[in-house]
Amino acid sequence: MSSVQTAFSLYAGGLLTGDVARPSEIDEQDWPLVLRLASKLFLEPTRTSRDLAKEFALSRPELVRLYRVIRNIREIQDAWTFDSPLRRRVSFLRRELQPENLPSLQSMFNGEVCLPNHIEFHPALMCNLRCRACPNIQSDSKGDWQFLGYPKLGVPLQPNQLNLIADLFLEMGINDYSFGGGGEPSLSDLTLEGIAHLHRSSKAEISLYTNGIFPASWGEAEFRTLVSGLHKMRFSIDAANAQEWSSYKGRPTEFFELLWKNIQAVVQAKRKEASSTRIGASCLVSDLTCNDVEVFLLRAMNTGLDFCDIKAVETCFGEKTEYKAKSRKIREVLGELISKVRAGIYAPMDVVVDDSLLRDEGDPTTADAAPSRCWIAVRGRMLTVGPYGELYPCSDAANPGAVERCNNKLIGQLTDFSSLDALRAEFTAIWSDSLSRRQLMSRNNCSYCVPSHNNYNTAVDKLYQDWQFGIMPEDQPFAGEPDHYHRSHGS
Repeated sequence: MSSVQTAFSLYAGGLLTGDVARPSEIDEQDWPLVLRLASKLFLEPTRTSRDLAKEFALSRPELVRLYRVIRNIREIQDAWTFDSPLRRRVSFLRRELQPENLPSLQSMFNGEVCLPNHIEFHPALMCNLRCRACPNIQSDSKGDWQFLGYPKLGVPLQPNQLNLIADLFLEMGINDYSFGGGGEPSLSDLTLEGIAHLHRSSKAEISLYTNGIFPASWGEAEFRTLVSGLHKMRFSIDAANAQEWSSYKGRPTEFFELLWKNIQAVVQAKRKEASSTRIGASCLVSDLTCNDVEVFLLRAMNTGLDFCDIKAVETCFGEKTEYKAKSRKIREVLGELISKVRAGIYAPMDVVVDDSLLRDEGDPTTADAAPSRCWIAVRGRMLTVGPYGELYPCSDAANPGAVERCNNKLIGQLTDFSSLDALRAEFTAIWSDSLSRRQLMSRNNCSYCVPSHNNYNTAVDKLYQDWQFGIMPEDQPFAGEPDHYHRSHGS
């Protein structure tokens, strides 16, 4: 067991047997069993109920009874939410188990068509960085790194067409949107236009994922649009210092300070506008990047960021393995980092570490069973609209690198912009006709799967396996609540 795992195991045991009061409806004989079950789910939230029933020698009704007790114990719920080593999975479980999402879960498990619940736009045709582990970057015959670019599928979307697509999804009741992509979204005029258009709906929650190297023409007006319209904004900084950033991003070291200057400008705009936009950053951890993660976190905290993700590198179809985080030293650093996070060193900024960095990949007891299918594709958890109006089952499949190698993942293209009714009919047909194909998608036959998408699929597959076992979503031990993934204790 790694030092990180040991710390979490000790934390789970200490927390769940310490300050948690025994509910009156549970007798003293059952109470240790409740704590053992809660501790197991703290470390393995996506363990199936069938396995738990077998391990604890419980019948299904007995397990449901204990789940009901655990669901109402706030201390246990908070421990799972804020301190589980698989915090991202807990957040996905909670989100899917909210009452308004239960009908869609039931329909999805029954094999019916469900409307998407998150739309991501990839508006940009180009990128201004050359990230070494990016699936969209490959070296040419001269050894220079180049952006692959999107296949040309007609004429790129115009602002009025993207706005009509947004209107279609808003009319369908879809409220979660993001702008990202294989290209850098700030390089497309569609991004600011799309954010402003979606923001006219009071229910829309909009996110932006950017590398932070904005067009030189951007200034106060553009930053004001961002903090006025966005619910969340994440900068993919990915390195702690200029040398590491330049080596990984393929751009001059002086761009690193330009990036931080842009971040500061957005934070200042947020303060000036009294905006509630949550601004954060991500940092990649590998043997070649981010030797000093704490330097990154301290600068982010002092700049006024709300959250930071410490992320594993998606190494692109198993290639570029030099960016894998294999060093024991990195795991030791992360063990110390977790202790500092819990001690509030970086408060009020929230710090979340990818669960893949917290688990010992060589330990067979931590290995997950492969999800039975890609629930992201079936659910429409990240339905992605490409720069030509093409539709992909997720943002990973939409990347140019994925399209080049696995061109069969395109599920359709929106082309009829004559009216909202015409566009609705076109989308409805594409989405319905593609269901059987989307149900056959899995990590084994897709291009690749970033950690957050794999976490979602693993979480929903746990709910599906439990449903087959006879435990309904409303009987789960996880309380259905708003996403707390980027929220600190007490916030």
